[in-house]
Amino acid sequence: MTRSRLFQFRLAATTSLLLLVFAMVRLLWYPGAYFSLSGVSKLLLILVLINFVVGPGLSALVYKPGKKGLVTDLYLLAVVELIALSLAVSVIHARRPYYTVFAVDRFEAVSRPEVETAQIGFAELDSRPGHEPRLVYAELPKDRKLLEILMDETVFEGKKDIDRRPEFWKPYAAGISVLKAAAPPLENLLNGDKGRAKKVRRWLSQQAGNATDYVYLPLRGKAGDVTVILHADIAYPVDIIAVDPW
Repeated sequence: MTRSRLFQFRLAATTSLLLLVFAMVRLLWYPGAYFSLSGVSKLLLILVLINFVVGPGLSALVYKPGKKGLVTDLYLLAVVELIALSLAVSVIHARRPYYTVFAVDRFEAVSRPEVETAQIGFAELDSRPGHEPRLVYAELPKDRKLLEILMDETVFEGKKDIDRRPEFWKPYAAGISVLKAAAPPLENLLNGDKGRAKKVRRWLSQQAGNATDYVYLPLRGKAGDVTVILHADIAYPVDIIAVDPW
């Protein structure tokens, strides 16, 4: 085998592995708009660079026909590549949006390591259904004194807000009336920015209803914000579109 043939073989193997990882990330762990708002593309880029350098790059560099210990060197490089791939995949998997939490006037994409799961009071909230994040309603304290304590904790003590504190979480259905009151009509997005209005109209053209059938709320992530479109009657998400909700 020549150095060129070895490089081609290792390049094909590494590319196949990375395509499989990308498919899992894009379709199962970060579906739809969650991919862009979570900033996972940067982690994937680092993963690709490391694996191409360690895999095809270093394998071709150390390859020399008849070299003593060549098989061991190539084997070790393959092991290092798989370890690097496994570590990166485990980080990407752990950071995937596990919950979509409604709090006050917006949704937040929240990963599982960001919350104290032991404080989750409802068994149904302790799982991720299919490949979509679990919908959660974070309820503000109704007692004025408790609300003041919460505000002091978040503003002055630097504690997490209710979107990342499961002691305030309830099943999504419990917050329907609050969501309806908080969500503006989708028609609002048809005014102002022309680019945004064009994208919303394009989305509406693919639906059976009219703009009056829908409302919307922001969905905030680590790398940006998008718009969640909800059915006006039941306040459940219909779709997520990549437009500025503000």
